[in-house]
Amino acid sequence: MSKRLILLFTFIIGTSSAFAQFNRTYQEIGIMAGPVLFQSDYGERGDFDNLIKNNGVTVGIFYYLSFIENYPNIRENLKLRLEASYMKSELQHYGKYVDPSKTSVFAQQLRAMRGSTQTASVGFQMEYYPFKTDDYTRADFSPYVSFGSQINSFTSKAWSTLGPLGTPLTTPEKYMDGFRNDTGYVVSFSSSIGARYKLSPYHAIIAETRWQYYMSDWVDGLNPDKNKYKENKANDYSFALTFGYVYYFN
Repeated sequence: MSKRLILLFTFIIGTSSAFAQFNRTYQEIGIMAGPVLFQSDYGERGDFDNLIKNNGVTVGIFYYLSFIENYPNIRENLKLRLEASYMKSELQHYGKYVDPSKTSVFAQQLRAMRGSTQTASVGFQMEYYPFKTDDYTRADFSPYVSFGSQINSFTSKAWSTLGPLGTPLTTPEKYMDGFRNDTGYVVSFSSSIGARYKLSPYHAIIAETRWQYYMSDWVDGLNPDKNKYKENKANDYSFALTFGYVYYFN
């Protein structure tokens, strides 16, 4: 993970912890991991193989903060989640254009293309519990929805089994000026649906589905000209299914 992002996450946690000392708060720490499906310029849009085979893994650590209320308040339904996570995905073209029956140069070049992307992220999510948080209900099962934003450091790589990309022998015309092996920073927005199940007063397990949309189309290393290739409509995004554990400090 990028050292800058580690320092930023440490600063955020330290600031939040210091702020919490002056307020009556509930605090928790958690970890999560699971598979991620990365949707990008690799593969045919809407193809099932492309949806499930361009996959990877994500892991993360989380710090939760919620306020102790003495009277009914919307904050009884909210938890602030600060997070740091890592994701890596391997990428390849799937769909009708790379069907083994296709023998054109274009199809052969597409079949030979490979890619990978990895991100290190810090950010926050605001979790909303429609039946109030488990801090107040003491319920075993607590569903939630959440929305948030992250700063992501990404590294993308694109290559071909035919040889270096960037020549007419290895690279489809569509990607001749539309690939990069690059590193950079990008903002993303996320939305999640999840639930936690309390095993005991201080321990709980979590299951969550998460959608994350990046404000760039270069996270995967590919970005064909949108004016010329109209099918290139959206930026890169991902779906993740994660499972985790939470420890309650109070």
